Amino acid sequence: MSPDVPPPELSVPEGWRLVAEDFRTPLEVSVASIETSTRIYEDVDLRERLADVTGVETTWRFAFASRLRIRPRAPPSRALTRLVTDRAESKFEDVLRNRGFDGIARADSHRIDVGDATTSATRYRARVGVGGLDLPVEAFFAVWPAERDYLLGGGAYPLSLPEPEAFDAERGREELFSLIRSIR
Repeated sequence: MSPDVPPPELSVPEGWRLVAEDFRTPLEVSVASIETSTRIYEDVDLRERLADVTGVETTWRFAFASRLRIRPRAPPSRALTRLVTDRAESKFEDVLRNRGFDGIARADSHRIDVGDATTSATRYRARVGVGGLDLPVEAFFAVWPAERDYLLGGGAYPLSLPEPEAFDAERGREELFSLIRSIR
C-alpha cells in the first residue's frame, strides 16, 4: 500500500473478514495521477454456512471501501465527481462479475447520508448461480467527495437463499448502508 493513500476504514460486523486489499495507480502521466486504495470484506460466516448447504463456495455478501486520490490535488467539483462516479460504476460492475454475479443491471438510485453529505447510491440487480439454482442479489454503489479525496463504497447481499436457509433482505440492505456510512 502506498503511504500516501491510506486505505479507507469501515466498521464491519462480527463474522465479516477482510478478504482483499489492493493499491493501484490506474492513471499516471507527467501532469497528473490517480491512485486508489481498496479493502474488500466478506460475510465469511454466511459463506461457510451456505457452503455446507449447497456444497459450493461462492460469494453471497460482501462490502468494499476505496479511497481515490487525484494528483495534483484539487477540490472536488460537480464535473469531476460525475466523471469519477461514471468510471467507477463501470468498474463496480466488473467487481460484481469477478465475484461470481451475472445478469447485472442498474435498477435505480437511493439517497444515502455519508459523513456530512448526502450522496446517491446506485442499486443493481444481479443473480448468483449455485448448484442449479439462480438466486437474486441486490447491490449498491456510491461515490462521494471527502476532503480532497473521493470515497467509494458498496457491496451486495442475497435477496433469497437456498432452502432451508433464510435471509432478511431488508436487514441486509440496512447493514450494507450502515457499512457504507461507516467508511472514513
